Amino acid sequence: MRQTPWQLFRFAFIYLNTQPTAYLLPTLLTVAGYLGWISVLGALILSLLILWCTMAVGKASPQDSWLNFGEQIVGKWPHRLFLVIIILWVIIYVAIDIESYTLFYGTNYMRATPQWVIQLILGPVIIITARWGLVPLIYMADGLFFLTLATLVLVLSTFAGDAHFNWLPGLITHTHYGDAAKGIFITLSFIGEWFVFLVLAPLIQMDRRAFRNLSCAILLLTLSVLLEWVLILLNLGLKLSSEIQYPLIELMRSSITGVLGNADPLIIGLWATSMFIHSAFLLQVGARIMTRLLSIHDSEMEKPFITLLGGTASVAAYQFAQNPALYQENFDSMVAVVFWLLVDCIPVIYWIVLKLRGGISKPGSSSAASDSDSGNNSSQQSPSSGESPSTGASLPAEQA
Repeated sequence: MRQTPWQLFRFAFIYLNTQPTAYLLPTLLTVAGYLGWISVLGALILSLLILWCTMAVGKASPQDSWLNFGEQIVGKWPHRLFLVIIILWVIIYVAIDIESYTLFYGTNYMRATPQWVIQLILGPVIIITARWGLVPLIYMADGLFFLTLATLVLVLSTFAGDAHFNWLPGLITHTHYGDAAKGIFITLSFIGEWFVFLVLAPLIQMDRRAFRNLSCAILLLTLSVLLEWVLILLNLGLKLSSEIQYPLIELMRSSITGVLGNADPLIIGLWATSMFIHSAFLLQVGARIMTRLLSIHDSEMEKPFITLLGGTASVAAYQFAQNPALYQENFDSMVAVVFWLLVDCIPVIYWIVLKLRGGISKPGSSSAASDSDSGNNSSQQSPSSGESPSTGASLPAEQA
């Protein structure tokens, strides 16, 4: 595979941009209102902190995978527990991708089509895409990045002229800071999942260049979310935009004379492609974790696990579809936000333990040290051999 320095930046942007574009904006308008910009900027700062902790954990053993050396930080069974939680999170996340897209497409374009029919198409497509491997996903994200960026510029330039800029003082005159604080954690649950890149180490080197690329990705994502949010707010108003499930799509449909009036299928197609990349990458992450838990070293064995995880997620999505109202209620609940934040903060937990322990404790290092000490003591207690006591230095302690 031919690698370029900014491939990680483009792939990370496409991966992280999938959910906020469709589902964060209406929630942000409903919860934070005019103070949504505070929520987005606050979530950006916390997300960068999580990213920094992720990089620090990856640098602890740059030539090894976190799936392997993680147990040397928190212990074998806590590490495996975290891996099982991530697998569960992957299944739930892919199921949410499938059900959310099914609800969106079914309610807007295929109202008479049963939801299970759409899910029956989406599930195999995601599984097949994931089984292709990581390289095709990166190449797809490369091309999709420029199309997405061009579409974003087109949308902003088209509707900026109709925005009511005299409403801008409302961004600083409203004082519902409690709602803004709640919006910070909701937004962070959408843009804080950096540990998925930690799973790919050492394929992705956790160095200064990776930190730069991922930081640029989250900065560009934050800028796009802020611009889309303020564009919707200044065009539709807070009351109307907070009552619409997909305000960005409705804003584009409101364009009668512009080029975007009938372009929403094209934009939805771009978003659907990014959703396939998002879900396929998650299945690859889950499959890689399962091979580590089962001590399977053959990379080809990841494909059956991809099928297993994708099929399980499809079944979960079908269960979600049985009660769409309950699904939407649970999707927007704080319990789901807290669970997402706990999973996102797994690198922070590893970084704290790593600092408290002073580095990675390699297996067998303590036994080797004890054998060395016992050898020195025995040599000191046998002066009758005519040899001078050993004065050699013991093995130095390993540092992270």
